[in-house]
Amino acid sequence: MFIKGQDRHFEIIGRKKYWFAFSGLLIVVAVLGIATLGLNLGMEFKGGYQLRLSLDQPASVSEINDIVGTFPDLAGKAVVQTANDNKTTIIKLPTVDNETVLASQLQSDVEAKYGFTESPEQEQVGSEWGREVSQKALISLAVFLGLILIYISLRFEFKMAVSGIGALIHDTIITVGIYALTQRQVTSATIIAFLTILGYSLYDTIVVFDRVNENVALLGRTTRQTYSEMVNDSVNQTLVRSVNTTLTTVIPITAILVFGGAMLKDFAFALLIGVLLGAYSSVFLASPLLAVWKEREPRYEAVKVKAGTGKVARDAILRKREAKGGEAAKGGEAAKGGEAAKGKAIPAKEKAEQPKPKPKPSAGAQKGEPGKKPQPKKKTTKGPQSTKKKKKKKKR
Repeated sequence: MFIKGQDRHFEIIGRKKYWFAFSGLLIVVAVLGIATLGLNLGMEFKGGYQLRLSLDQPASVSEINDIVGTFPDLAGKAVVQTANDNKTTIIKLPTVDNETVLASQLQSDVEAKYGFTESPEQEQVGSEWGREVSQKALISLAVFLGLILIYISLRFEFKMAVSGIGALIHDTIITVGIYALTQRQVTSATIIAFLTILGYSLYDTIVVFDRVNENVALLGRTTRQTYSEMVNDSVNQTLVRSVNTTLTTVIPITAILVFGGAMLKDFAFALLIGVLLGAYSSVFLASPLLAVWKEREPRYEAVKVKAGTGKVARDAILRKREAKGGEAAKGGEAAKGGEAAKGKAIPAKEKAEQPKPKPKPSAGAQKGEPGKKPQPKKKTTKGPQSTKKKKKKKKR
C-alpha cells in the first residue's frame, strides 16, 4: 500500500485475534440491545393511522410535533414528515385506543393554526402489510445468500464463499443491533437500504478474494511464504482501493443524512452503517477467516510448519551471532583496559632507571659485516642487442 509515495505494509492477518475479539464484542452488544430494547417498528409493520395534510402556511416538523405532544397517547409515538417546502405534512399515528377520534382532534388543531388548502387524506394501515413485507424481505435475503454461495464457490472456492457470507451475517446482526440501541424507527425504506448494503458489503470482499486467488498461483512456486502471509499481502494490495471506494460512497450518504428529508434520512442511515461495516468486515473479518480455515489444509499446514522451522533456525543463528558478538566486544574491552593499564604514567625515578634502547644495527651489520656501510649498487643499463639476425640468402 503506497501512502505519499512510501510503501506501507500493515500486519492485518497476524493480528486476527484482536479483530475477532472486537467483532465478537460488537455482536454481543448488538444481541443484548435486540433482546432488551427490541426494534422500534414503524407503522408499516405495526399498523396505524396516517394523515396527509396540505397546509396553507408552512410548518416545520418541530412545530407539528409540538401540537402532537399535546395528546398524551401520541406524544413520542407519532412520526411527522414534511414535503413541498413544509406545506405538506404527513403524520403517522400508532395503533391506540380511539385513534380515529385522536386523529380528528389533531387534524382540527393543525387546521386552526395553519389552515388547509385541500381536504385532508386519511388512511388506515394494517399490520398485515408489514408482516408481508418482512416475509418477502427474509425470502429475498435467503435467495440472495444462496445465489452468492453458488457463485463464489464456482468462481473461487467454497471456503471463500462461506467466509464472505459469514462477514454478511456479521454486518446484519450489528446493523440490527444499532437500530435497537438507537431506537431509530424501522420503516420500509430501512428494509430497502438494508438489502442494498448486503451487495455493497460483498463487493469489497470479492475484490480481496480475487487478489488472493491470483496470488495463490505464486504461492505454489515457493515455500518461503505461508498462506496467511500471502492473504495479508493481498489485503494490503487492495487496501487503497477499498478505502477510496468507501470514502467516495460515505461522503454523499453523509450529505443526504444531514440535509435530506425524513424518508431520505431513514434510507441514508441504514446505508451509512452498512457501508462502514462492509468495508470493515471484508478486510478484518472475511480475510482472516479464510486464512485460518485454509491453513488447516495439509498442503498449507506443511508450508506453515516449514516456514516456522526455518524462522526458528534463523532466529537461533541470529542469537548465536549476537552472543559471539557480545563476547568479542567484552574481550576487546578487556584487552583495551589492559593496554590502558600498562600505558599509565611511569614515575620519574623509574624512567631514569630504565635502560636506553640500543640503536638498531645497519643493513650491512645485519648481513654479517659489522662496521661496514653497505655500498650502493651500481646502476646498469642495458643497451640494444649487438647481435642481429643474419638475413638468409635467397636461393637462386
